[in-house]
Amino acid sequence: MSRLTDLIAKAKASDPQLGADVEREFRALSSRLSFGLNFERHRPEAVELPQRPVRRGDKVRVLPPRGSTAKGDKRLWQVKAIHKAKKTADLGKR
Repeated sequence: MSRLTDLIAKAKASDPQLGADVEREFRALSSRLSFGLNFERHRPEAVELPQRPVRRGDKVRVLPPRGSTAKGDKRLWQVKAIHKAKKTADLGKR
């Protein structure tokens, strides 16, 4: 919640009344207790789908050659272009 408190502080600096109103509403909402099962809604940054064909714009990981015991590259890369004839792709940082 640090990001929210920073934003509230910025709002208070530019408009004290608006900052106080936002802070009051924030405190009222954050003081409520939820009952039962609560699931946080979020979109995963990366989900591995090994059988799905790679398309331009996908985020991928570079794997070591088959049969190798070396560890793969843990970074995520974005596919910029696919060359079907050579079975290669141009990758760029995401």
